[in-house]
Amino acid sequence: MSVSIVAQRFRQCKLLLDETDWVTVGSTSSPTNVNSCGLLAYISFASSATRPDVEQAAATLLNLPILTSGLWGDGESRTVSISSTLMAKTTKDPAENDAKNPDRKPESDGLKCSIAIVPQANLISKVKQQGKSIQYHGQSDKETGRELYEYFCECIRSKLLEMQCEIRSEELPKWYTRRRDYLSELDLEQKRQRQKHSKTDDNKQPFPTPDIPPQDIFRDGSKYSSWDENGFPMKDANGEELSKAATKKLKKIYDAHCKRHDTWKEQNKNNDDDSKSTNGDQNKDKTTGETGDNLAVKPPQPPPPMQWEGSLDPEFCHVVAGSFGKRQGLEFVSDMGPFVHSFQV
Repeated sequence: MSVSIVAQRFRQCKLLLDETDWVTVGSTSSPTNVNSCGLLAYISFASSATRPDVEQAAATLLNLPILTSGLWGDGESRTVSISSTLMAKTTKDPAENDAKNPDRKPESDGLKCSIAIVPQANLISKVKQQGKSIQYHGQSDKETGRELYEYFCECIRSKLLEMQCEIRSEELPKWYTRRRDYLSELDLEQKRQRQKHSKTDDNKQPFPTPDIPPQDIFRDGSKYSSWDENGFPMKDANGEELSKAATKKLKKIYDAHCKRHDTWKEQNKNNDDDSKSTNGDQNKDKTTGETGDNLAVKPPQPPPPMQWEGSLDPEFCHVVAGSFGKRQGLEFVSDMGPFVHSFQV
């Protein structure tokens, strides 16, 4: 499993952000207000985690029917998911809700939903020696974990924003559609590049092209789960140490690729130097002094920045994400009975 999540129900939750600011989600009037419910999600990523895994984890969290509006065992409450609760709110007007959706549950209109997300790397661990030691070798590295965590938070907010606009019959914000289209095209381009840079023999053994850095040729989470500082695999996908025979075989491929990569870099450096000395003066624009290459090719533009504030309404669903890599502070209130669930994706 690549993504581990522990979810808890709450009425009210206070989360420390950036080690300085406390943010409250859920009920603001009374910690035991039955019209407020939320999910506190601790999340961790294994070294094999991918962006599709993160997308699936976000969808799973929103679709899990583990919320309750009333008290556990009161004979009236039922378990619901964040998604089903929000989708029951067809408009902001309860009277119009009744007309549009006669099967709507009355408690849906007054039920306030919220989500608090906390990065918790230690969920990926392995206890050994009957509890005398614990290892964390299966975790993603810190930088990759940060990227996946930020992407998970973006996926949660994206799905909520799309639900909000659908329910309220509003158009998605332009910044959001531009960003979504940009990232979709970027994913496709990266996939094409990976296919282009890899060849396969009869035994399905990859032969990377020389332009790929050596530290990236074995970065395949479906085959390996741990790498050293040079990107050389140390453990297979199941977390087991590679055999001596497998290590020897991979070392041969790695060393040969390092030589091809060094040769490729040297050749490209010489080609660039020759091109600059031969064509530099000829390519200059007479009015601007810029080279022809600069005029013809623009650097890739970054995706439009996220603008959740002002787009995702906290009254629809309040989302707060903990600070990655910093001290976590947490207070929460829950009176709904058994409320802890754990799952892996």
